[in-house]
Amino acid sequence: MSTSGPVVFVHAHPDDEAIFTGGTMVRLAEAGVPVVLVVATGGELGEVPGDLGGGVLAEVRHAESRRAAELLGVERVEMFGHLDSGMAGDPRNAAPGSFWSQPVGEIAGRLAVLLSEVEASCVVGYDEFGVYGHPDHIQVTRMVSAAADEAGLATVYGSTVDREHLHFVETHLVEEAALAGDLGLVRSRIGVPSVEVAAAVDVRRVLDRKRAAMAAHASQIPESASVLQLPMEHFADVYGWEWYVRQGPPGPIDRLV
Repeated sequence: MSTSGPVVFVHAHPDDEAIFTGGTMVRLAEAGVPVVLVVATGGELGEVPGDLGGGVLAEVRHAESRRAAELLGVERVEMFGHLDSGMAGDPRNAAPGSFWSQPVGEIAGRLAVLLSEVEASCVVGYDEFGVYGHPDHIQVTRMVSAAADEAGLATVYGSTVDREHLHFVETHLVEEAALAGDLGLVRSRIGVPSVEVAAAVDVRRVLDRKRAAMAAHASQIPESASVLQLPMEHFADVYGWEWYVRQGPPGPIDRLV
């Protein structure tokens, strides 16, 4: 694998890329590091505006991700097309075609091919618990780890949240990502302790682009959403830092710190 190649970000649903890693993407692109985005599912089980059905919603959400990617400086977007599995405990977790139900070896193989094709320098998924326990996030972590092994890629990052730094993360960061249901006891397991964070990236300088990318996901984050009503200084309190755990040697994201 290349040590100077693209950084490949793998996200579970459209909008995750903007919410959790949008500022990092911008900063990498500004530094001349190519950024590739993989979206695992269509987000069919997100909020359905108007009379849209799930299938149509996936098309809308894919288009929103592509628009957000343009705003974030992403060079290439790959939609893997798995079905959204829903929140933990949803019967649709095990539905045929759901991302959660797919054998890790099979879904990792496709990602490994992409990592090799673009000569990635590293790959980014989520922390071990998928930030907040969503089955599709956990499956991304498993897929990324297996694909990195298969492709011989040493550096693997996991997007996470520093739960000690951002004590009110539940109110916005995760709630806007989940967009449905009560996270319940999962709240106590959001993110990781500060000591486990390998890289804390300051994205406040590019926060206007991150905010615009989040707003591009209008089906899920409409203008009336609480996050878009925050004054910029309060938006920065919640979204001005992005955190990563890491396996393997330091990579391009560490150079942003």
